[in-house]
Amino acid sequence: MRNAPHGEALALRPGRVEDHADFARLFGELGVEDPPPPLDVWVADLVKRSFFVDGPEGPRAYALVDVLGDTGYVVNVVVAPGERRRGLGRWMMEQLAAHFRARGCREWMLYVKPDNAPAVALYTSVGMKAGRLERTWRLSRGHLAALPNAPEDLEVVPVVEADFARLTEAFELVPGKLARFATQPTHRLRRLSHPERPDAGRLGLMDLRPYAGVLAPFFAATPAHARALLEEAFLELGNVDELRVVTGDEPLQALLRGAGARVVLETLAMRGPLPE
Repeated sequence: MRNAPHGEALALRPGRVEDHADFARLFGELGVEDPPPPLDVWVADLVKRSFFVDGPEGPRAYALVDVLGDTGYVVNVVVAPGERRRGLGRWMMEQLAAHFRARGCREWMLYVKPDNAPAVALYTSVGMKAGRLERTWRLSRGHLAALPNAPEDLEVVPVVEADFARLTEAFELVPGKLARFATQPTHRLRRLSHPERPDAGRLGLMDLRPYAGVLAPFFAATPAHARALLEEAFLELGNVDELRVVTGDEPLQALLRGAGARVVLETLAMRGPLPE
């Protein structure tokens, strides 16, 4: 226990299976269209990467984190409405920084809504800088008709360990991200391949998360290459009407916008060295 806002004695404790209901309640404060991850996903993966701050009436905040090589990834930090503007968010970030340092991380990162001025100010104050703006698009099978046809002989294949380094370099990913996601049953890593360019690294990459119908990260050399990935995602998921795709690719976004696809979320990447 360490002194926290207003002299309170608080502790950032590891999550427990029975925290799922409180996690789901606080997850709703993110203001996204996504439903909270279900209990089976919570049990299989998320609970072991979660932390909670308890209060007299139950958890008042939670954090969900991951370690990607030497980068600490803050997936979520959520403070209950009645606990805000008291310094609890800053206190939690200090605890998370210590957690990451203890695991050998040298930097940290997260995503935030760009219009969330208090959060952006907090993350800036702990040394993070704004990076790429990404949009999450909700699109149907019908929207794919607006994209150029995929190149012939293009194949979508699973990502294997031998691909990690070149894909990480090609798409400027956080080192260790692909290796980490490859171990999680909730992620399916896929890349584009062509028989005449078997070792090409920049054709395309997606991380398909079946339980949520989300593709993130998602990269493609051209909108035609993007169509090949999207068609495969719909094929793998079977009877689904929509996907959500996270991208910062302007040519692809222009085509999706013209086809009537809808932006459901904007996020700003923020990253910086871990404070001492």
